[in-house]
Amino acid sequence: MPVAVCQIDGPRWSTLEGLAVVRDDPAAVAEAVRRYAERYRAPRVNPERVVLEISITRVLGTL
Repeated sequence: MPVAVCQIDGPRWSTLEGLAVVRDDPAAVAEAVRRYAERYRAPRVNPERVVLEISITRVLGTL
């Protein structure tokens, strides 16, 4: 499915466009949790957690 992820910080903005796939296999979820915890903190346990994997096709934004 086509998706867009956007972030705005004052006058700066960026958008990543691409195709998303929902992954629920344990290895993909564990890797996503590991990456999230490395950057932020360990999330609560959620046995229904899935991963949205986006293959980027276009990047837009301001400098």
